Amino acid sequence: MASPAMSEKFRAVVCRHCGKPIRVPGLITKKEREFQGLTDSGDMHYHLISRVFNVRCRSCERESVYSINQIVDYPYPLPSSATDPKAAAL
Repeated sequence: MASPAMSEKFRAVVCRHCGKPIRVPGLITKKEREFQGLTDSGDMHYHLISRVFNVRCRSCERESVYSINQIVDYPYPLPSSATDPKAAAL
């Protein structure tokens, strides 16, 4: 049976070291939506949302700190080997 089609876009940041896209975890995407939804800078919750996060690039295996402002939509899917650990092991 054919695998379901992957989405045409994914949320990612650009690796500071090798320049390849790094998929942003769901928890960070949720924080990004909360951050964008809060417009009142006087709200206490607004000040408590972390605007930075760290992720490790699977291509170069280096980790770096990124800002929520650096998250972008990539118009192409990740290769199946990057998202499927079984395929990467082959």
